Amino acid sequence: MPLIDSISDIVAKLRQGRFPNEQSISQGIVLRLLQELGWDTWDTNLVWPEFQTGEGRVDFALCYPASKPIIFIEVKQPGRASDGVVQALQYAFHTGVPFVVLTDGKTWSFYLPAEQGSYEDRRVYKLDFFEREPSEAAAILESYLNRLRVESGEAIEIARKEYRSRNRRAQARAAFPEAWRELAEKGDETLIELLSNTVESKAGVRPEEDDVISFIGTLISSSVPIQPVIGKTKVQPSAFSPSIPESHTSMSSGSTRAGNLLLQGKSYSYANAKEAMVIVLRELAKKDPTFLQRCSQHPNNRGRKRAYIARTPEELYPDRQDFHELHKSLPGGWIVATNLNNVLKKSIIRMAAEVAGLSFGRDVSVDF
Repeated sequence: MPLIDSISDIVAKLRQGRFPNEQSISQGIVLRLLQELGWDTWDTNLVWPEFQTGEGRVDFALCYPASKPIIFIEVKQPGRASDGVVQALQYAFHTGVPFVVLTDGKTWSFYLPAEQGSYEDRRVYKLDFFEREPSEAAAILESYLNRLRVESGEAIEIARKEYRSRNRRAQARAAFPEAWRELAEKGDETLIELLSNTVESKAGVRPEEDDVISFIGTLISSSVPIQPVIGKTKVQPSAFSPSIPESHTSMSSGSTRAGNLLLQGKSYSYANAKEAMVIVLRELAKKDPTFLQRCSQHPNNRGRKRAYIARTPEELYPDRQDFHELHKSLPGGWIVATNLNNVLKKSIIRMAAEVAGLSFGRDVSVDF
């Protein structure tokens, strides 16, 4: 199967939560892609699993010549791709390995451990399968991990040139508008919290969360058209028309609005957004006992510090014991947080549709 097709298939399974741990990511994603990139994954002298360094172990060492590591690959739990970067880079530096890859299957970070600066500065590139077209992702993986390029030294040289490129700062600047729009439209928890805290310090009164989201929505509607970002599809100016976008309408509608949801051809009435979210999760969980487990492993199930679907209230509200009662029970001992804005509730419904292999807006639709 061509690399692009493999990436497309992997992305679809990632969105459904089919890779819940490091072992499944290693076997179902990393080894599969390495095979497509020209590596003989059956030859453990070339693709060495559980490679022991003088200080610890790395998940895979790509070797050239045989048994001599040239790239270390560390595999992490879903959503934990950045964990262990310091350790991995230290292992590589002391072993003389010039290139390190950290991945959770969805994101792939490529590092040059011997370069100058902080550990974060030594990252050459971060690839997110959800943010790139499969053809773009394939081209990036080919640049850094194609076996022939690695063996010839071309892959490492590409990484070094990109690291030193004067365009790196410009590329980051070009992504600012789209990154802002994405944070604002998703009702990012950190963004809402920062704005709420600042308003409270200025006015002495903490704003209602719906008012904060409504204000952010007005900023979205007044934004200038986003210019193309290098390597990404241009966002059409029509998405920034003066009228308030649909996402803003749903954000400012409040949590008490009743409505109807459609789930696989069946209609359910709900009293508020919370009830709609719970109905979708419960109904889909009834049909598949693995559904909520897979939801819990989905990258969109986590905010900056907490999960939305979990086993315990502590996972939902790690810093707020007073919020521990703010959840609803789901089948199989799972619970879902309810102290969420409507944007996050709709995001969880959208995530649930992906995990179940359904189309949001067609198989699953809500009107809040």
